[in-house]
Amino acid sequence: MHKEHGQVTGIIWRGPADLATYQRLREYAEQHDLSVSAAAKQIVVQTLNAIDR
Repeated sequence: MHKEHGQVTGIIWRGPADLATYQRLREYAEQHDLSVSAAAKQIVVQTLNAIDR
């Protein structure tokens, strides 16, 4: 697998619960015209910012 510059982590999706979560992420990405990777990054950043408040 080729990693992009700056890529430091990956998510491995295994099992029914993980696949259901991935499906939700993919749907979110499509609704917001983002790649799955960009959507995941956006959600992580928003969540961490919310925790810091």
